[in-house]
Amino acid sequence: MSDLDPFDDPVPRGVALSLEEAFRVLEAIEDARLALRERGAAPGLQDELATVIRMLHGKLGLDEGGVQ
Repeated sequence: MSDLDPFDDPVPRGVALSLEEAFRVLEAIEDARLALRERGAAPGLQDELATVIRMLHGKLGLDEGGVQ
């Protein structure tokens, strides 16, 4: 990826998902983090997944207890 050309990034800046698809993605990431935690594996990756989960919860209007 070139620092000079932002269009050189293969990851799109915006991705549109249906609400059902977004919840499936969130659930899969939560399951992956739980599996890593149960095995005591990859603590750095667990932290990164937790950050992504928090971000997705916020984007979906959720908090740890449910809908805001």
